[in-house]
Amino acid sequence: MCKDAPSIMTNIAQGQTLEIGPHRARFEPPDVIRVRWQGSMNADVFDTLFQWSDELLGGARHFVISDMTHLDTVSPSARKAAATDPRSPRIAGIAIVGASAHMRALMGLFLKALELMYGEGTFRRAFFDSEDEALAWVNAQRAELGPASQAGSERARFAPTSG
Repeated sequence: MCKDAPSIMTNIAQGQTLEIGPHRARFEPPDVIRVRWQGSMNADVFDTLFQWSDELLGGARHFVISDMTHLDTVSPSARKAAATDPRSPRIAGIAIVGASAHMRALMGLFLKALELMYGEGTFRRAFFDSEDEALAWVNAQRAELGPASQAGSERARFAPTSG
């Protein structure tokens, strides 16, 4: 787990929560992790988030709603960690909310790099202005892909979608 930013896990009615320094993550059954980024993102944060998702989901495919409204920077080590971590392909889709034009460009380049690394495409992804739009997109993707249990721990390689 992240050494510089201790994590706190708590039970709440909607699922599990995780605090990693200024960042907040919440699991929403059956397969959604919502992350609110604040400030700077580094590699330790990704490792902590992956460990937490493994504890909750046992390596099953899941979706991420990533609120980047208050994200300032993504360190090169964070981009490398997310791209090279063998757990990354478990993410069936990522809905990015509130990203600035700069972050959209950075995420676009990053996701293209993942396509090159994993071949045949990468996770489904789309950008949104609101979390409600992002959740509707996740629900549509889930309906198209089928239950997460069908995916098991297989690598989930998907083409991008519009949004």
